[in-house]
Amino acid sequence: METIRLQVKRTSYINHDNGYVVLKGDSGGRPVTVVGYLPEALDGSRLKGTEFELQGRWEMSRFGRQFAFSKARLVTNQLFYFLAKVVKGLGDKLARRLLDHYGEEELLRILEHHPETLLEFKGIKEKKLKQITSSWEKQKNLRLLSEFLLPHGITPNLLVRIYNTFGDEAVARIRANPYVLTEIRGIGFKTADEIARKLGVEFGSAYRIEAAILHLLLEAGDQDGHTYLPPETLLSQLRELLDEEERKIDTEIFRQVAARLREKKQLVIEKDRIALKAFHYMEEFLENFFRSRSDERFPPIAASDLIEDFISRQEEFLKLKLAPEQRRIIIQIGSGRRRLYALSGYAGTGKSTVARTILHFLAQNFCDRKEIVCCAFTGMAAARIRKLTGFYACTIHSLLKYQGDNQFQHNREHPLPYRVVLLDEAGMVNTQIFYRLTQAISEETLFIMVGDPAQLPPIGAGNVFADILKKPYLARTTLKRIFRQDEESVLVHFANLIRQGEIPPDYDRTWKDFVFMREDIPNYFQLKKELPEKELREIRGACNERIRELILELAAKAVKRLKFPTWDFQVLTPVRRGPLGTEVLNQQLQQIFNPGQESQFERFGTVFKVEDKVVHLQNRDMECAPYNPGDRLQNLASWHRQRIFNGFVGIIREIDFENEFFYVIYPGPLVVRYTFDHARDIIDLAYCLTVHKAQGSQYKYVAIPLSNSHFMMLNNKWFYTAITRAEKKVYLVGQQFAFKRGCTNTETTHRYTFLAPRETVAQEQS
Repeated sequence: METIRLQVKRTSYINHDNGYVVLKGDSGGRPVTVVGYLPEALDGSRLKGTEFELQGRWEMSRFGRQFAFSKARLVTNQLFYFLAKVVKGLGDKLARRLLDHYGEEELLRILEHHPETLLEFKGIKEKKLKQITSSWEKQKNLRLLSEFLLPHGITPNLLVRIYNTFGDEAVARIRANPYVLTEIRGIGFKTADEIARKLGVEFGSAYRIEAAILHLLLEAGDQDGHTYLPPETLLSQLRELLDEEERKIDTEIFRQVAARLREKKQLVIEKDRIALKAFHYMEEFLENFFRSRSDERFPPIAASDLIEDFISRQEEFLKLKLAPEQRRIIIQIGSGRRRLYALSGYAGTGKSTVARTILHFLAQNFCDRKEIVCCAFTGMAAARIRKLTGFYACTIHSLLKYQGDNQFQHNREHPLPYRVVLLDEAGMVNTQIFYRLTQAISEETLFIMVGDPAQLPPIGAGNVFADILKKPYLARTTLKRIFRQDEESVLVHFANLIRQGEIPPDYDRTWKDFVFMREDIPNYFQLKKELPEKELREIRGACNERIRELILELAAKAVKRLKFPTWDFQVLTPVRRGPLGTEVLNQQLQQIFNPGQESQFERFGTVFKVEDKVVHLQNRDMECAPYNPGDRLQNLASWHRQRIFNGFVGIIREIDFENEFFYVIYPGPLVVRYTFDHARDIIDLAYCLTVHKAQGSQYKYVAIPLSNSHFMMLNNKWFYTAITRAEKKVYLVGQQFAFKRGCTNTETTHRYTFLAPRETVAQEQS
């Protein structure tokens, strides 16, 4: 290892996301090139003119001889560096004047305790002072975080994410509990555990095992949808996570720690189930809610002849004959004595038609129209049900008036003021959100759930709608008859065959709304027997490249023929990585849908532009405001905290380069303010989405790559959900084997939930 001093003359490359730099400068009178990770690059600092002491090694690269450093210390006057290089719009001259006027010691005191004093200095106004104070706090805390975590193996590219999540309290929170790092996307339990061990946590520490148990149960809910785990499964996962060659977690220690967590009211332990207390409480509440609302203790809404007369008039108005099941649910609600009903149905069975008819019936016979509300998990789903029924609709969080910090205006003490609440796309709603909604529904309110049980389960813990449909006490109707538009429209028909695990007949014909574009490897299974793996890998790679090119061609044609191509054409894929994953496809689709846009910034190698379609990646409270077309977003004053959910899709409307904000418009309409640091961490491009992210949304045209490389991801539940996102036409592009696998693979991952009937769990496990 050597130590050199570098006077920076030029920045050849700087990545503000991970702190990696290539710098040109002088060291001892010689021109040198240095490369490495520099914390100063994380906050957007301008490095030219600064001096660093660097520790590292000389190496040869294809660019010539360069110094690769692993440690760096800023030699330049720290305060001058901050004022001149970090604070935007200040510059060297004003920074020097400030230092000359106050002196370094006094200026440090002012920045730390009395920043408002700077308003007395010529050239510093309110806006400039705000930039100085916010930059000072961020730089100070980011520096502390860097000094604390970099020696423990946290790479600079994760520092910004950690700071984004925990803010100025990051160091204090991590010292108190290193395992909070697992809340950061990109930091697993292993990394947090390594840091905890370096900070003195012992291998068999009860504190360590507690953290691991809570992490595994929370991850089981967030990642796999389980609200509990069998004890033997949890112990097996715990050992896989913590065991070392020499030392292993003892069964008795596991039991003792779990019992202690139960005493602390963090766990519920039953004979064959261990769960987080919160999950158990919420599902227990939901079971009681659904059971009590199914009691027949209310007078019927209308007489039988009045209901029949209404149905006849509706059929005449709609110019169609309702199916027997559609009539049944109207009669069931009209003559029933309950306050809970479920309407389930597969694609094309007329759920929206009958939902609209039910709401019109209730508006005429049960309550005033303004006492009826529809809601859905996403803004797009809410907009869709509003359009289809004509009744007011909003997201669940808007309905409950979310206050931030997981608090809602409407709850058990302050229920919703509606007499009818219809929840659409109920299968998308996880346990936590279902719990919050049902808490706010009063005893007298009629609650109707509508959904498709064949779609993928919700993101997050639980499978409430699918579980509750199996309860014998629930009043429910299932729509089965499929309404086809014409002889050349097969999308809905084929989707329902796939739902049943069947391969649609004539799927390779070009239909009006269903196209399979086969791009295969001739004699592939014979080649597998004859060729080495390296050659096979190249052949598979070339096939995936051709599939991608066909997807891009479809996108280019959509741009030419559609009025709103960004919204109306969507690519869906099973994977995030690889040649057909969201990461690669989004970069290339952006060049087709939004080329040549000058207003842009870059993060983690991804360019974000005005008019880009983007997706929110985490359930998180954000700065939001109502949006009206024509608003100058930077001047809005009505900002408030609101929960934005994983999977929400919007459009970047403005970029504020001076303050490093960008503004995204979501259906609602709602505007959300993000910082540049949120890009790729909290928000990403959305021209291509995974199917889970697209649940609840529909697009006029959908293109789906199908590759044998996705073998493990392909099943009929995924495939059914994917193709039913298309309203007008779906393009399936890829290999025949992958297509057939998607149709016939009926294996899906079982979710452990308290709401599921025990006999169902036993059957699915066997």
